[in-house]
Amino acid sequence: MPKSSMRYLTVLGVAAVLVCAAAPAVADDNAAGVTVNGAFSAASIVTTGGGVNAVGSFDTVSGQDEAARGNVTNALLTVSKGSGPVRFGLTAGIYDFPVVGFAGNPTLQKGANTNLFTPFPLAYVGYAPTSSLVVSVGQQATLLGSEGVFTYQNVNVQRGLLWNMEPLISRGVRATYSQGKLIAAYELNDGYYSGTHWAQEGMIGYNTSSATSVALAVIVPQAGTPGNVTAGVANKREYNVMLTTTAGRWSLSPYLLFVDSPANAALGYSADEHATGGSLLGSYALNGTWSLGARVEYVKNASGTTDTSANADLIGYGPGSSAWSYTLTPTYRLGHAFARAEASAVDVSHLTPGIGFGAAGTQASQFRLALEVGASF
Repeated sequence: MPKSSMRYLTVLGVAAVLVCAAAPAVADDNAAGVTVNGAFSAASIVTTGGGVNAVGSFDTVSGQDEAARGNVTNALLTVSKGSGPVRFGLTAGIYDFPVVGFAGNPTLQKGANTNLFTPFPLAYVGYAPTSSLVVSVGQQATLLGSEGVFTYQNVNVQRGLLWNMEPLISRGVRATYSQGKLIAAYELNDGYYSGTHWAQEGMIGYNTSSATSVALAVIVPQAGTPGNVTAGVANKREYNVMLTTTAGRWSLSPYLLFVDSPANAALGYSADEHATGGSLLGSYALNGTWSLGARVEYVKNASGTTDTSANADLIGYGPGSSAWSYTLTPTYRLGHAFARAEASAVDVSHLTPGIGFGAAGTQASQFRLALEVGASF
């Protein structure tokens, strides 16, 4: 790892550890039920063997990604109230979205990361007329997927290929109902952060036991929803099946994703296109301080390699392409502080030349090493 990246990572990481080590585990106003949480971290990600992304990076003149990148991954403070009739949540700060197999950008780069959803990525107010029902309005995280929006919420530093196809944050109104082992939610929002078109998003989940739950989540956007900087294709319907289970020191979260982008002449989509994917996320607690996180996933466009419809590529490597990704992340935690290393690999089949890896975009494989340090409270 380059010395400049190591210095950058060390300084930011030590600062984050000192800030969070001095903070209380949870700041709690007993009368109001208000909690304050924070996450501060920095990471350095190195792509080896010259397999950098040929396209996609905003901060280089050529668009080619950098082989080594240091970033603040989280500098976030959350104030929330999750009980009582009136509830709210506000998350403020800066954040980074590193994704396996895709180019990165600085945390404050225009058109990426913090710039996508503003320095207030999550902000909502809610009302609970009963103990089972909550109605909330504002900017909220998606109901789909098993990986969180921010790096500190996940077992891996980088997010996965399935995560990269899903909506992240939307603005709208959500109703959440929970009763016993059942939980359900329905939301009317501006799907894929379009700001101009609506979408319906919903989820129903059931706790089969104290250790296992299953859920189905869907998003159905308005047919003519145009792409934007958060989603190149945004008229896509997504259907997501999720399972979460724990057994001893093991935690597993496999999930499946089906994507359908209907034909739409106004958007230049001449065909109804599909993509599918599956991911197995897991972690194993070795002891009280060490754990091992892992992810294996597969995604595939249903289109052919000669498909010319503008929505034929839903995974990012060209029409007819498919990809495997493998990620391994050992994590060390001491109090509020944490440090984790990561190795990841992506292998693409039927890659469209020019948008893959390497200077010419013709390489089909990429390997990365990452290191993240920080703290959360």
